[in-house]
Amino acid sequence: MGTILAAATRRTTVETFLSRARSLGERPFLHFHQDGDWRCLTWAEARQRVLRVAAALVAEGVRPGDRVVLISENRFEWILADFGIQAAAAVTVPVFPSLLPATVRAMVEDSGAVLGIAGSEDLACKLLGPSAMRRVVTFEPDLHRWFQREPLPAEVEALERRASRLDGDDLVTIVYTSGTTGESKGVMLTHGNVVDMAASDLRAFRIGSDDVLLSVLPYAHVLERLSAVFNVVTAGAELWVSRGLDHLAEDIVDVRPTLVIGVPRLFEKVRDRVLEQVAAQPRLRRALFAWALRAGRSYVVAGRPGTAARLRRALADRLVLGGVRRRLTGGRLRFFVSGGAPLGEEVEEFFWALGIRILQGWGMTELTSAATSNTEDAHRFGTVGRPLPGVELRTAADGEILVRGPGVMRGYHRRSRLTAAALEDGWLHTGDVGMLDDGYLRITDRKKDLIKTAGGKYVAPLPLESRLQEAREVQWALVLGDERPFVTALVVPDWGALRDLHGIDGDPDVLTGDPRARGIVQARVDALNRGLAGFESVRAFAMLPRPFSEANGELTPTLKPKRRVIARRYREVIDAMYEAARLAHGG
Repeated sequence: MGTILAAATRRTTVETFLSRARSLGERPFLHFHQDGDWRCLTWAEARQRVLRVAAALVAEGVRPGDRVVLISENRFEWILADFGIQAAAAVTVPVFPSLLPATVRAMVEDSGAVLGIAGSEDLACKLLGPSAMRRVVTFEPDLHRWFQREPLPAEVEALERRASRLDGDDLVTIVYTSGTTGESKGVMLTHGNVVDMAASDLRAFRIGSDDVLLSVLPYAHVLERLSAVFNVVTAGAELWVSRGLDHLAEDIVDVRPTLVIGVPRLFEKVRDRVLEQVAAQPRLRRALFAWALRAGRSYVVAGRPGTAARLRRALADRLVLGGVRRRLTGGRLRFFVSGGAPLGEEVEEFFWALGIRILQGWGMTELTSAATSNTEDAHRFGTVGRPLPGVELRTAADGEILVRGPGVMRGYHRRSRLTAAALEDGWLHTGDVGMLDDGYLRITDRKKDLIKTAGGKYVAPLPLESRLQEAREVQWALVLGDERPFVTALVVPDWGALRDLHGIDGDPDVLTGDPRARGIVQARVDALNRGLAGFESVRAFAMLPRPFSEANGELTPTLKPKRRVIARRYREVIDAMYEAARLAHGG
């Protein structure tokens, strides 16, 4: 089926994948864990399976431009199915497997998908119902049967015609946003969006065929699917599919990756695990680690460290930091990338102090993933970096960030009014508020999340939440105050940290009223308030016994809190908190 590549037009994902597969042939490409061991597909083997999936879709009656839904946990089959859909000139609609059936069906109905591919029978059931859906197939047995099926000559000819007619302006995917406000929109991205932004990413990060990426985040997440998987394909690198967060530490040891992309919650958990292990060590070792970490931090924040700082850093690395770094990264990591939400500056400095580069970026689905990022060559703490090559930024009068560049979406599916409001002369209104500092972007909050108190003062909740969550005793914080007299917060303590660090143990439902637990959280709130103006200070808080969860509809699949849902669910708690604060302050 080599004639399909010859027919494929440039600036399409199909041409990119097929050309890499032809040039790299028998080199390893896609690694996955199966039957207790790691398996590998070469580029040639992956290409064969992708084209066989595409031919099977032609046989199923899928036409160019048709929507095909893909729902599964991370598996190697997901990647092959995605590229197979694209090779058939169809449009992939990725869906998070954790979403509720009603939410999935609403997305499928809106997309007009004609066929679904599911990782299991249970997930297939979530796709049943929409009128346009003709059939749902599963990875086993259907997709695996397609992998073995020899395409008919007529199907190969159809794929050649489709490849020759595809161009960069054609739609490649509709990605539904996670909907922190409860409204999910279908973002339409083109082949050109994906190919051009991959080229931009590779210029910024210099990813090449010698790189090895351990794939962790869900493939329905645009950050993992495009900034990880498609960038690996474009660079001709190797991709390893992690077994999941429960096995991540083992996978890192096995794979020894050079690149890993994650979200802040992942890196926060890694830091907390390191600190928990240190806390269990004898006193002398604890003191040695604390000294080494201070030496590492002083070295990286100095910018241009002097001789003494360099010598302390070298000694700290030899005695402590080097061993920790090897255990956390496998020994050959170039850098972590953090995206999807703000990374706390304390967490960022922790990794750099260990000698582990963690590069924070910023983007959104509407921008084909990243638009800015820190890089190995240009990094500034507390920022999301500079614009990637080809991306332009500017800020509106109200501080909203506007972006123009190759990744800007075509629009929202079936939402012409929303598209018109979001796009203006090629500039995307991102809804994020920030500022540029010597070319580096600082994000302050989401425009729609800004709190306007009853006194007319605007407060950005996101930085306050991030700083509160830097404390090991705080798992979640949600800052409130819209149309209220002052700012408050819902706080979910990390009950394990309270137990291990302070000896406070028991039933969380009881501990929410425990004076010791409240005193510790109050100390963290007081520390936050010392750097704030009076109107933005957190005047009161309520402790919740259980963390926010995706299963309860309180978090998006990318682990962002759904503010409206949480505020509505805890309305009585919030009202009681404000009333108690009012009485405490004399009405």
